[in-house]
Amino acid sequence: VISDMLRIIIIIIAIIITVMTFTSKNSDMGIGNVLGYTPFAVQSDSMDSGEASGFGTGDLIISKEVKDPEALKIGDVITYTTVIDAEQPGKKIRGYNTHRIKDIEYAADGSVYAFITMGDAVGMEDTYTVLPDEVIAKQVNSGIDANGNKLTGMKIANFGSALSFLQSRTGFMICIIIPLALFFIWQIYKLISMFMTAKAESLD
Repeated sequence: VISDMLRIIIIIIAIIITVMTFTSKNSDMGIGNVLGYTPFAVQSDSMDSGEASGFGTGDLIISKEVKDPEALKIGDVITYTTVIDAEQPGKKIRGYNTHRIKDIEYAADGSVYAFITMGDAVGMEDTYTVLPDEVIAKQVNSGIDANGNKLTGMKIANFGSALSFLQSRTGFMICIIIPLALFFIWQIYKLISMFMTAKAESLD
């Protein structure tokens, strides 16, 4: 029973990672998703405020693709594209960041012009604004309730590092391919054993 359960879990994880890999290749931003939902591995502690609503390095947050940025509200936790420092000094690359919407700037026609964001643990607004077309996803269940309390978005503590490892070639090979191969060999062995047993009984 334990063997069957492990095999089912491994197959499910393999399917999820495979789907995310294929959808990321077809995505303009290179972000994979499963039915519109994307798990993000947290890489910094800028949102680790110590409250239940926060999250830190190594955690996994579940976000949903944002198709209409106009529907976003103050308090929502969003993932967006931004410019970050590269490993080589003086060079910048496009990366991803996840912060909470602190305020919203509107254009003259009433449409959203930009989002002002802030990390819960930083305590001050980001120096740049986020344009609507830079928003990728919103953390599921994040936001602010009627009393002004921050809602705890969907997250899995300390699972982000595991997902990052599983998405690497080495992790996928060690945790998915090799176990599935061993299960497959074991099933073949069981099938051959059953066949030999049945054949021996028929000869008797």
